[in-house]
Amino acid sequence: MLLFLISQATHTGDFRIFIEASNFLKNGESPYNKWIFISKDHYYLYFYSPFWALILVPFTFLPSFFTNLIWLLLNVLFLVRLKNILVQYIELSSMSIYQLKWVLFLTALMSIRFILYNFQMVQMTIFLLWGALESIRLIKKGENVWGGMLMAFIINIKILPIVLLPYLFYRGYFKGTASTILFSALFILLPSLYLGWSENLALLTDWWSVINPMNTEHLFESELGPHSLTALIPSLLIEGPGSLDYKRNILSIGFENAAIVLNVVRLSLVLSVLYFLKWPPFTKARSIKHELWEISYILLLIPLIFPHQQKYAFAFAIPACFYMSHFVVRFFKQGVPGCSKSKFITIAFMLGASIILATVSTDGIIGRELNNISQHYKTITWGMILLLITLYAVSPETSDA
Repeated sequence: MLLFLISQATHTGDFRIFIEASNFLKNGESPYNKWIFISKDHYYLYFYSPFWALILVPFTFLPSFFTNLIWLLLNVLFLVRLKNILVQYIELSSMSIYQLKWVLFLTALMSIRFILYNFQMVQMTIFLLWGALESIRLIKKGENVWGGMLMAFIINIKILPIVLLPYLFYRGYFKGTASTILFSALFILLPSLYLGWSENLALLTDWWSVINPMNTEHLFESELGPHSLTALIPSLLIEGPGSLDYKRNILSIGFENAAIVLNVVRLSLVLSVLYFLKWPPFTKARSIKHELWEISYILLLIPLIFPHQQKYAFAFAIPACFYMSHFVVRFFKQGVPGCSKSKFITIAFMLGASIILATVSTDGIIGRELNNISQHYKTITWGMILLLITLYAVSPETSDA
């Protein structure tokens, strides 16, 4: 593992974007709307918060190898902790160690591409996922200050986990919700102590200008890299350019109409969360397994509904992979009263297709040319949509009937 981390730390990963943004801040410049050089022909924008750039200023004095290695070592710890948190959501007394290992193996199999890509790119998603689950655990225990602080911190760094804030409110964790909001305001204002009020306000304005989901560049992403509904749906509805000369659109309804369809689909998926949360509001989840089910769905929505998502963002699917892996192992162990054999075969087929589309389509297995074609047609997004459907089909009530 250490040799692997050292080899990845020698590469130029996305952590360099954060460090270069901190350099801009250290030199009195805004890090936003500036193309940051990473490697030959690779320039990227900084999309994270002023607070995150400010925190990393001390690391600008270290060689990039050491900052990469430190972050990668922390990611290993985050993964171990993620495993320990997820295991707490299942009834261990009904499973042998051998069966638990199968659950973890299947989870790793379904998500390994996105885990490794986080290490390859020295990225943030594993940390954000750990922070989300850890903060929920703390808030459930009544440790609202620490839980709210951690939740606010990951939301401040990258806005994606903000979808969990209405979840906490709906589940009746009012103190945890209030704590998250208060610390979020604090983290937004804290850079003013170092930068000054007007400078921090200008940076926040610049930050919003690049993350605003209604920006044109966030409504149609035609390149190979992005994978989300923003990259998928417009490509099916607009006869537009792509990175490869393969036809993707099945209709040609124009950009404005495609944007409307995209936002309707996004909104529909957001509203579908109510099916998972059930009624009435302001009550705790019906069971610990039900909580895993609903949180898995919400986290899986993040890389689908938000724009500008790369492959590493689908590490948010790890809890969903864990939930479905537990279902598969449980069915083979003792059968599931609420699931017939034919239904299980259908679910297993969709899971297999999801793995092929999202994981097996990596260039390390099918080669770079086929991988480029798979990215052109957004097979990762299709695979995650299938995973979403299997989550819908395997509710705790059904699988435990």
